[in-house]
Amino acid sequence: MATLTTAAAFAPYRIAATKPLTSYNSSISSGYPTVVGWGGVRLDESQANSANPASQVFPGEAASNMELQAQRLQARGFNAIRVSFQSACSSPQGMGAYDPTWLNRAITIAQQYSLWIIVDYHGYNDLTNSTSVSCWLGYWSPIVQQFMGAYDQIIWEPINEPVMTNSTDVASLSDSYQQWINQARGMGDTHWIVVQNLCSSTCGFKNLADGYPTVNDTQGRVFISLHSYMGYPYYSSSWNNATADSLAQQFYKAVVSGSQRTGWPVLNTEGGADPQETNCSGGVSLPSSQCAPDQVQVGSAGYSNTTFHFIQALTSLYDSNAPQRINWLWWPMGSWTDTPLAEPTYGALSSDGWGSLLQYSPVSDPSIALDGLGGDTSCQAASCRAQLLTTTQANDVILLVVRTSSDTIVLTIGDSSGLSFTQRLSYVSTTFGGAIWEYYAIASSPLDMDNITVVADQCCFTIRGMQVLGISGADTSTVYDGDPSVPATVSCPSDACGYCYADANTNPGTCSASVQTSSAALVIAATQINDAPSCGGYSSSPAGYQPPPGFNMISAPNGNFEVDYAITNAPNYVEFNCNGTDATAIVVDAIIASG
Repeated sequence: MATLTTAAAFAPYRIAATKPLTSYNSSISSGYPTVVGWGGVRLDESQANSANPASQVFPGEAASNMELQAQRLQARGFNAIRVSFQSACSSPQGMGAYDPTWLNRAITIAQQYSLWIIVDYHGYNDLTNSTSVSCWLGYWSPIVQQFMGAYDQIIWEPINEPVMTNSTDVASLSDSYQQWINQARGMGDTHWIVVQNLCSSTCGFKNLADGYPTVNDTQGRVFISLHSYMGYPYYSSSWNNATADSLAQQFYKAVVSGSQRTGWPVLNTEGGADPQETNCSGGVSLPSSQCAPDQVQVGSAGYSNTTFHFIQALTSLYDSNAPQRINWLWWPMGSWTDTPLAEPTYGALSSDGWGSLLQYSPVSDPSIALDGLGGDTSCQAASCRAQLLTTTQANDVILLVVRTSSDTIVLTIGDSSGLSFTQRLSYVSTTFGGAIWEYYAIASSPLDMDNITVVADQCCFTIRGMQVLGISGADTSTVYDGDPSVPATVSCPSDACGYCYADANTNPGTCSASVQTSSAALVIAATQINDAPSCGGYSSSPAGYQPPPGFNMISAPNGNFEVDYAITNAPNYVEFNCNGTDATAIVVDAIIASG
């Protein structure tokens, strides 16, 4: 039995983390995020759909189509969703209107499923004259202003496929993009921005790499993009796999060359297997002279054997690029398509769609994971709490979080397997008293009913809660994320934390703390509560229970203490929000993933 005795450290309270984004190196060799997924999702698909099962994001609602699409993306190893709305400054293009409520919901869904969200203004002709450019910039300004602080993994796509009056006028295209970038950075926005190749629409260049705009960015966060299709109207005279392979190589070489020329990494925001025949739409029976001779499915989510060969070849080239894969988002997965499918909500990602046939490299899931939760057991000593923990992996980080009353000075930690615990912190609420303590140990082998005990120096009812958990895939040499924002500690209610209260009718207010992770991490949030419901408020409240978005509760609510966790698979700003209860202190910490 190993024991550790520690005294409370009454450290001054720490201000919660601000919202800086981790800087990425914009070189093509390393340092930019991996972003792979699907687009074709309309912004209005974020609304609840009564035909769907219950939402996991918005309690009390049916899930939206977008939520189901996000679930499928996550399940298939993707980490990005492109969400589109139609142009406001030229002819609408059928992708639905913009609504800030819908975008807020879309961002919430993306955050819940740890997805990058590409916000796509799905326009074409907005940059052809100064009046349209002014409209375009003015329309975007309040959108960026409202949402630039909402979520770290937003990527702005200012325009879908820009068309210029002159098909080689890259200079004017560059100028328009530079105005957009300057406007966003002038507001304080720091998100990634997609800059589109002129050849994504129509260009007069033989070498597609000549169509990339030239821009500067003070944040160093620009992606270049080239949309990639094999249209039957253009290649019908040599419609075969050899042509498909040649075209895939042409796109790949243009993208690599463009990245070398501009210095920016790549996120190709569209591409697919649609042969793009105007009249080969839903309702057409195959075979048909209106379609490619090897057409398999009609409509915008349809494909032919030759175009599938093309997109498979291009996907393989992008995924195998060294030293880092080339990012891509294929089209379309939305529910608006006219392709007859077994699961129309998912477009080409339907079980019978071409997206389900595609061979690709899934985005690596974060190696870090929960590997066992402690369960309460009896403890013979006075002022004692104990839990039993079983894990499945070697070299786990064993995390212990304890909540005590104000007069506790010393805690003694015991472990039946001989683990040696190190104190990470103790934080005393300056508004209420009471303390949150955190300890960690490294288990070199899996644990089997390991008994962890906590004994306080005071009697009685001193220990108000404890939770022990195993974490696999953590960096055992450092354990914690080294970002200066980690850990975050706040006393509540206060200006730093926010003001939340327990009220059975309204569940008012939000208390929060936040950290910025430097890589993949398991983020743990411990909340001290003053004899009130768990974060989210009363489940019976007419206002509705609102659990902390993006987090999972791992401790049984007892009115005094709550522990939640979230996993982030990239550098990320993570905010823990506790609504509708009498929170008195919050500690947010981050255990960093190995590698």
